[in-house]
Amino acid sequence: MSRRDRRLVVLAAALATVTLPAGIASTDLWPPNEPRVAEVAREMPGRDGWLIPELNGVPFLEEPPLFYWMQAAVYRAQGAPSTVAARVPAAVAAGLGVVVTTLLARSVGASAALAALVLASAPEWWWMARSATPDTANATATAAALLAFFHAWRRGSVAMLALAVVAAAAAFWLKSFLGVGLAVATASAFVVVAGRGRLRWVAIACAAVALAAAAVAWLAAIARAQGAGGVGFFVLTNHVERLIGGARAGHVRPPWYYVWNLALDVLPWSVALPAALAAAWRRRADPATRFVLVWAAVMVVGLSLAATKTAHYLLSAYPAIAVLVAIWWTGRSENLLDRVTRALLGAVAVVLYPVAIVAFAALDPAALTAAPSTRERVAAVAGAVLHTRPGALASAVAVVAGLGILFIVADRAGRRGAAAALLGVSATVVHLCFTRVVLPRFDAVVSARPFAEALGRAGDGGSALFAFGFDNREQLSPLLFYGRHALVEATSTRDLAAPLRGRACVVMPADARGQAAASLRERAAGEQRIGDLRLVLVSGAEGGCPEVERDAALTAPSRLQ
Repeated sequence: MSRRDRRLVVLAAALATVTLPAGIASTDLWPPNEPRVAEVAREMPGRDGWLIPELNGVPFLEEPPLFYWMQAAVYRAQGAPSTVAARVPAAVAAGLGVVVTTLLARSVGASAALAALVLASAPEWWWMARSATPDTANATATAAALLAFFHAWRRGSVAMLALAVVAAAAAFWLKSFLGVGLAVATASAFVVVAGRGRLRWVAIACAAVALAAAAVAWLAAIARAQGAGGVGFFVLTNHVERLIGGARAGHVRPPWYYVWNLALDVLPWSVALPAALAAAWRRRADPATRFVLVWAAVMVVGLSLAATKTAHYLLSAYPAIAVLVAIWWTGRSENLLDRVTRALLGAVAVVLYPVAIVAFAALDPAALTAAPSTRERVAAVAGAVLHTRPGALASAVAVVAGLGILFIVADRAGRRGAAAALLGVSATVVHLCFTRVVLPRFDAVVSARPFAEALGRAGDGGSALFAFGFDNREQLSPLLFYGRHALVEATSTRDLAAPLRGRACVVMPADARGQAAASLRERAAGEQRIGDLRLVLVSGAEGGCPEVERDAALTAPSRLQ
């Protein structure tokens, strides 16, 4: 790669990285995960102090509290909880993940700038950088642990091994056993296939004990506050059942789930993954290449075998995937698979991305939700395209298509670095268009903020606020975060009889209406829809429920209109 092309890749990587948090203030927190995490942080410290997270005043033991501490620190620095404050830790962690990936690439002899560009422009990394959840921070901590372990393996450095333990412990305190489990599995598999390097078995044993102590400290905190039942929930229900597919495990999906996710979530670079894996396999005698290959393979295969799957679980594999693509991109091989791969990348840049821009302009969540038939949904999409301002849409399409044509020209001229930079910039432009056009539209449909703030004002005015019929407390999270009020969770309609004689508001899911007494159903004051969740509001004898107007939000204009 020439010096000029290397500079282009650096600039493209910098652009993709600095735009990772773009638009974090343009949408509210989206259920179910974002408001849950943000609300748990808002309730810190709880009745059991800073160690035991709480949701609506009840211990919430799915994850240790490190990420909640980070969010709470930003809340305090800003002066109050907010959407942006809740998302800042993830955005910062995503940027640090890019830095860790550059260091990993340097360590294995790959292009650091190119690996950074691949990671920063991967759709799933970009998406989770904007999400107020611990997943990106966990992935960054896991990657840092494995990077430090590789340096310790290669040099025999006790200090680097200690750093690996600290990073892995941080991953545990961010996201429970997910990150640390993937890190330990990857390091163990690498030792099996490559030996222990310059590490001594005593040092490895001490590292294992120290890492176990970090996990035991959290389990001890749970046992002290919640007893054996709390530990059992954390270990068995929240981890073992998710791993093997217990009755209460969610997100149970087939083994090939991550194949399709990688194809979309690392686009356009996923097109190059088969060629990159083939190139890495040919170089597997090199310990550095073998380490990155083992990293990617162990995480993808291991998570595919687990019963519970979701796209962001795989984030910890992304730094290794980015480095594998960087190794292939600057390689000298030119076989049939390589040629087909470059042709497909050109098709993505010239055809798929411009079509994606048009599709973004066409998306109308309110119309798509309201349209009962496929034909009417197609008509709604076509109508949105026709009513989009042609100049703005044409400009966006022309920019992306132009970048795609330049990519093909640079690739055929043998300027692979310039081609990678153009492809990365094109992906970044598509992400920015998605941020400006699509997300604000969906925000108007799924956000609970307008209703939750109105409910909070009702609470400030003296209304007693209750929740009834919710099977999952997490559904209350957006109401709690934006309303800034706890909701008393009634277990039966008898608990509501006395409060409803005065000024009160009861919120319950529409599908729980049948559980309520007839007197409660008859006093329904209205309904509120938040995404797929329909809520029924019941006011007390003296009123108490807010009235919220959402029609204006649902018809908010597109930024391209």
